[in-house]
Amino acid sequence: MTIIDVDGDRLHFIDEGAGAPVVFVHGSCGGARQWKGLASALGDECRTVCIDLFGSGQSESWPIERQWHVDEDSRAINAVLDLLAEPVHLVAHSGGCHFAYPVIRDRPDRFLTTTLFEPIYFHLLRQGGDALFEEPQAMSIRYREAIDAGDAEAAIRGFVDKWTSPGVWDAFPEKTRTMMRSGAGRLYHEWLIPWLEAPGRDDLGAQAIPALLIKGSRTLPSMHRVCDIVAGSLPDCRYHSIDRAGHMCPFSHAGQVAPLVRRHLAGKV
Repeated sequence: MTIIDVDGDRLHFIDEGAGAPVVFVHGSCGGARQWKGLASALGDECRTVCIDLFGSGQSESWPIERQWHVDEDSRAINAVLDLLAEPVHLVAHSGGCHFAYPVIRDRPDRFLTTTLFEPIYFHLLRQGGDALFEEPQAMSIRYREAIDAGDAEAAIRGFVDKWTSPGVWDAFPEKTRTMMRSGAGRLYHEWLIPWLEAPGRDDLGAQAIPALLIKGSRTLPSMHRVCDIVAGSLPDCRYHSIDRAGHMCPFSHAGQVAPLVRRHLAGKV
């Protein structure tokens, strides 16, 4: 466990193993410990660095009153890259793909490969006039309306159950719900991401870093479409679907995705 100061904000990450560093970036309301299964599967061959972004886990808390922008996560990821001081493999899930994008764009020489699990680049649907944009748009509106009404529990329950299945939030252990509640305020601001503009198709087309794109076969229709667009835009991309898995496939199906990630890190297609 490592804690560093980043411009006055506490940043925690789990740093284990030896070898080429693999930096893990979680998505909305997630945390470093989500990566335990996958990181353990890779740990004998590399150094795994799992970040708690600001507002998550043991990093600086992020109350809803504090405005959030993706630049906040750039500060966190850049601090870890600077500390490691060598090129890394990046593994990101969902919103983590968006949080990491500005750093990928601005410091491409620091990345050996990227592994993207269901990147929430929903803006690509809006930019293309795709009717499936209505799905994330409705999710955003419902979440923010529930928070505005003072019902954070309903907001986070709806968020989790939409991405998984009805009843999953209530079935979570209280420890998991507590962890996810800590990110509820920040997620209020994150749900404006579908109205951002980057990365566009041309931005993705300019990325020369070898990429592995993974989705769950049971993910949302809008997410299927986004992944198809991303796969068709990245110039050096391997694309896989994990059978009978959903949006949380890197955690629920770590045993199935680990060989794919391992081969990608080793440069084996």
